[in-house]
Amino acid sequence: MKKNNPFNRMRKVLILSASFLFMLQACKKDGVLFPDFEEKTTFSFFSDTTTLVTSTRIGDRVLADKISTGLIGEYRDSSFGYTTSSIHIQPVISSNALEFSDSSETVKVDSVILSLEYGGNSGDTSYYGDTSIAQTFEVFRIDQELFDTTNYYSDANIAVKSTPLASYSFNPTPTKEVVIYQPNNVGIVDTVTVSSQIRINLGNTLGDEIIAKQGSEELDNSANFVKFFKGLKIKPVSNPNISDNEAAILYFRLTATNTKMTIYYTVTDSANTTTQKAVDFPVNTNSVRFNTFEHDYTGSAAETALQTQNSNLAYVQAMAGLETTIKFPDLKERLGGKIIVNKAELIIPAANGSYSNNVGKADKLIVASRNDVDTLQFIPDALLNAEFFGGEFDENNNEYKFNISRYLQSYLNGNENDNGLTLLVSGSAVKAERAVIFTENSSGNKIRLNLYYTNIQ
Repeated sequence: MKKNNPFNRMRKVLILSASFLFMLQACKKDGVLFPDFEEKTTFSFFSDTTTLVTSTRIGDRVLADKISTGLIGEYRDSSFGYTTSSIHIQPVISSNALEFSDSSETVKVDSVILSLEYGGNSGDTSYYGDTSIAQTFEVFRIDQELFDTTNYYSDANIAVKSTPLASYSFNPTPTKEVVIYQPNNVGIVDTVTVSSQIRINLGNTLGDEIIAKQGSEELDNSANFVKFFKGLKIKPVSNPNISDNEAAILYFRLTATNTKMTIYYTVTDSANTTTQKAVDFPVNTNSVRFNTFEHDYTGSAAETALQTQNSNLAYVQAMAGLETTIKFPDLKERLGGKIIVNKAELIIPAANGSYSNNVGKADKLIVASRNDVDTLQFIPDALLNAEFFGGEFDENNNEYKFNISRYLQSYLNGNENDNGLTLLVSGSAVKAERAVIFTENSSGNKIRLNLYYTNIQ
């Protein structure tokens, strides 16, 4: 029988006590690891040579409904190939028991205008790409009922009428205000300057059809109206002549006041007096609204990375595009159960030369883990303190940095699976950004893990 050695017991107590002191030094009161870890101590170690293995894969579909930013357009990317984005929106009525005229008046539709206000939810961003290239949008009437209780994903295939209501060709001007003529319902037309937007004429026939429902249940309330007029799909028309890094994905504020469908019409009373009027059908927070995306990587650098997983570049792309998996194949065997992680920084260098003047690197990335059924989930570090977790692009160092200390400790303790981390663009459902990064196979700057730890064995 092995005898207990008092010296060995005392040695273990000293080591564990020292380790506990390091944990206290490394934590704030709110449980966030302190960034200024002291490296030069008796029990601390540093390593930046952990083996990492990356691979690019096609990302999962994303939940893309109930969004405030709509993405429409096409874009050909020198690294990512060809991408298109469409939106589905559901205009509702502005008041219950909607009326356009009284029984003594006649009505003539002047136009039906769909207006979409430029702008996104990240500052003043209103496009991604090259707005000097003309685009053509088609507007289709949706032909299946949409429900506000249903989750709509980025690959949703929604039935539409075969013939578009309109085809609209234009040169994007996302920062230019627009002057319109707006009836004020008392017979006078005002000249009004409104925020930058596109205005698409949907044709008088649609207006005639809606006005003919006056007095019917279809115009009693929005719930009835959307059963009758189910919504609109706006999609880009492919331009086969665009070259790499040409055209753009345009951003639109879907719940803004100026995003709406409007029927402009003239009423004539019994005295033959005419009055010009307008009725809005807003897109608001009660409306079903979602984006759908399509990607074609044929012939692109990204396609090469998808087929050859030892590439020196990896790719991440919003709009449910590409993601990069990051694994630590030998770390658990080498250090699992033997260390306390004081700080772990995942450094992801961005590749230069993979961008045009019109397209920058993604403002922010995120890392997540995948559970045993391959579903993405937040890692502990992301849930505790988003600011310290990181992910913002650092222009000075041309990199992204994440603090993943808690995830890595949990992984080494055997509480995480071996699926690794998944790198994505933050806000994938409402952004068109992307990034190219250096992998572990790069000859120079490469992805790495800066690991500060304490031995406990």
